[in-house]
Amino acid sequence: MTDRPGSSTMTIALAAPGDGQAAVALGALAVSGHGAAPSALAQAIDTHGGHVPLPFGHGRCLIARVGETVAGMVYTTPPIRWIQAHPPAQRAALVHSLVEIELLAVAESHRDQGIGTELLATAEETARSAGSHLALAKVRIGAFATMRWYRKRGYTIAAQQEPVIFRTRTGLESCDDGSDGYQLAVKALQPGVVLRRRRERGSFMLIAEHDAANPGNR
Repeated sequence: MTDRPGSSTMTIALAAPGDGQAAVALGALAVSGHGAAPSALAQAIDTHGGHVPLPFGHGRCLIARVGETVAGMVYTTPPIRWIQAHPPAQRAALVHSLVEIELLAVAESHRDQGIGTELLATAEETARSAGSHLALAKVRIGAFATMRWYRKRGYTIAAQQEPVIFRTRTGLESCDDGSDGYQLAVKALQPGVVLRRRRERGSFMLIAEHDAANPGNR
């Protein structure tokens, strides 16, 4: 996917009640051939708008409009399964540690206009302001065009089952792809933090750490 600025006016805002079907129809493009966009999401958006209640925290659905047309969507969530793997006393503190890009799609007629890039950047800025350390997107193994798209936007593609190490308020934490046919695209969100690949005890891992070459960014 290659984005370039379009000539039409484009706006990005939280989904409004009533946007559910349009959002999920677009989300289905992102998972075409690999399942289905959750129909429950449409009902949740129609009820709550773009701020969707979840077992931990909230999902957030942003809609891109070109004029009155819904041209793109991004839906982000806390990583629910990762949070559930922690003791109950820690879960509330981990809700904003990571943001997972669950669905990101642009209508075919509006691609190559920068809409996907703007949706992603807006979702990242929202997560950064909430204190999130990393943004994660699960990319199906072999989806090289999607991997290249994320790389161009500052993401690092983790190898299969490669752990990602980062620091939270509760200490060092790690996550991986879950061995379910996907790889992680990962981006550090906080200023002065970079991802570096290191080899420890014969295994590679991605570590989010402050950039010693730019101490002024801390």
